[in-house]
Amino acid sequence: MVDDGVTQQRQAVGVVREAGAGRVVSLGEAGAVTLKLVGAESAGALAAYEFVTPPATAGPPLHLHRAWDEAFYVLEGEMTFLIAGQTHLAGAGAFVFIPRGVEHTFWNASTAPARQLTIFTPAGIEDYFDAVSRVLDGDGADSLQAAIALMEQHDMVVPATTQPAYGALGASDQPSGSRGMPG
Repeated sequence: MVDDGVTQQRQAVGVVREAGAGRVVSLGEAGAVTLKLVGAESAGALAAYEFVTPPATAGPPLHLHRAWDEAFYVLEGEMTFLIAGQTHLAGAGAFVFIPRGVEHTFWNASTAPARQLTIFTPAGIEDYFDAVSRVLDGDGADSLQAAIALMEQHDMVVPATTQPAYGALGASDQPSGSRGMPG
């Protein structure tokens, strides 16, 4: 076995976070993420977080990641995913994988909260959450446009036809092709 130092370091350190543990980052009306693993703890290999989405709540606007792969495991409730123009309802126990370069968004259209575990590889999404949490503390379209600008600074591409998201869904909010979820 070759000892390159990095392998040894990864084997020597593990991370165990009990239920409810981790750094919580508020996303305003869109819910909260609890960071379970960040890049500093995984040598940049991956980040993991638990996301609790309130009922009838939009997630991010339609977007894609240039360099991140993203996987979701729905723990409770149900989430709706729009992936490459196709809508998928994912209940508790469902697994969703979205490779880099694929347009997607997700939301909770149900009347109950939803909880999912999300894994990003490589790590880095935690930096976006820290930045966007400060922006979403503001009100109105200005803060949502600022959130989209932050997405573009953190490895995400938001199509020009996408409407802002994050927050409560209205009765008429439905996915619209490649437009994502209106907020």
